[in-house]
Amino acid sequence: MSEGFRLRVKYQITDRLAYLSHLETVRSMERVVRRAGLPFAITEGFNPHMKIAFGPALPVGAGSRSEYFDLRLREYVSPDLALAALQAAAPENLMPTACAYCAHGDDAIDVMYPVSVWKAELACTGIGADDVVRAFERLVDRGFIEVTKTKGHKTTVKRVEFAGRLVDGPHVTVDDDVVTVDFSTFQGNEGALRPDKFIAAACELMDGPVAVRSLTRMELREK
Repeated sequence: MSEGFRLRVKYQITDRLAYLSHLETVRSMERVVRRAGLPFAITEGFNPHMKIAFGPALPVGAGSRSEYFDLRLREYVSPDLALAALQAAAPENLMPTACAYCAHGDDAIDVMYPVSVWKAELACTGIGADDVVRAFERLVDRGFIEVTKTKGHKTTVKRVEFAGRLVDGPHVTVDDDVVTVDFSTFQGNEGALRPDKFIAAACELMDGPVAVRSLTRMELREK
């Protein structure tokens, strides 16, 4: 049976919709596709559903300028018409920005684009720029963070090494009381370095109050 046409859609998540969970984002975008009237394909079996596949999940609270999903269509629709229909059906803060068809044999999104480029903005009051830079240097020199997970009555602590996961940065710039941190992470078979946990670990090493103003995935790219 033909697999139909695989349309890759790029979209943004901004403002309050950054607080959607990954599952809520998936369901919201499925509703957008239905409202757009695109001829999407469905799976077979007792529980048929839309043939749609998303890229790596964002942490709750993180926005993005570069998310993707692959949508299987039963019929060819020009990318321009598909994009216009999706944009007309989408909320402002969950907006498709580009569409293109995948070639036969193209990898899935998370395989093709395993590197995430991040930008964090921190509000630091009473902390010098040198102190902020030193906190990130100390964290990188340590080479890992510890992530605590609690499920029921069981609590586990997992060490997440930076080697192989932190591929660029962090690059820290300071403008008055706003600190911008740019860095890139790799997601492979061994898992990923969560950007929110990385930033939180650095903030714990700073000598003063710090608030995360925003965390944004700027780009998904090839390795």
